[in-house]
Amino acid sequence: MDIMGHLAVIEHAGVSDSRVWSSDALVALFPNLAHCHEWAYKRLREDIHQEVNPTEKLIQGHIITDWVIHHGNTLTPQRHRIGWAYDEAPRIGAQLDSFIDNALSMGLAENDPRLSDTREHLERDFGHTAAECALDLRIGMEVADTPRYDDLKRELAKLADPAYAKTLVADVFDRTGGYTREGEELLSRTMSEYGAWADEVRHPEDFAALTLCTKFDWPYERATVDYVLTFLHDVGKGLDPGAADRLVADVVAAIADPGRMAPAK
Repeated sequence: MDIMGHLAVIEHAGVSDSRVWSSDALVALFPNLAHCHEWAYKRLREDIHQEVNPTEKLIQGHIITDWVIHHGNTLTPQRHRIGWAYDEAPRIGAQLDSFIDNALSMGLAENDPRLSDTREHLERDFGHTAAECALDLRIGMEVADTPRYDDLKRELAKLADPAYAKTLVADVFDRTGGYTREGEELLSRTMSEYGAWADEVRHPEDFAALTLCTKFDWPYERATVDYVLTFLHDVGKGLDPGAADRLVADVVAAIADPGRMAPAK
């Protein structure tokens, strides 16, 4: 899931209330902001049968979502690409060339990601990311023109301040004992991107499109964002609604009760 999806399932699981769109939002999104998935997965294994503090519970909700979507409902010793997103990825990945070629020919983008990545990784990454972003569109429609959307933009806008963003990372890691192996340059760039999105979006759906724009280093110009949105809506039409609903239910249940993810003994 993308921004909207992560916050929605945490709220539905009862980990937070409407504050997950405001004061809790940046902590709920922290693994993406601080690139600390390795630590967060490790911590999930350690805490799966334990009560954790509110900060850790928000981060746990995020990382459980990532695990279920990509690796299934069981916290296995090794990660396997068996989750919903990878089931959807091949069909979507097959559209990679037309998606990029059309954007380039229409003058919507100049960067061709095929020149800087392996074919296998690019198709897989594009496929599962587009599936997750398409899933977020329905949530975007639900929060449009609501206080949740305005609150989220206000929180993300704070990340445009480098000093605030740096303090956020230090504070959360201090409270949780967390870490990242990435350098300050990457974290700073990610924070500034999220901060910029607060000014760029005109509708909650835009967040999903901006995720793909950022991944491909495409501009946040309106015509480009609308092109990506049109593609994501088409992807969404091809998703199995039953499978998507089961996924969301599985994610919410796992966040509410992480112990259900433990491997059978």
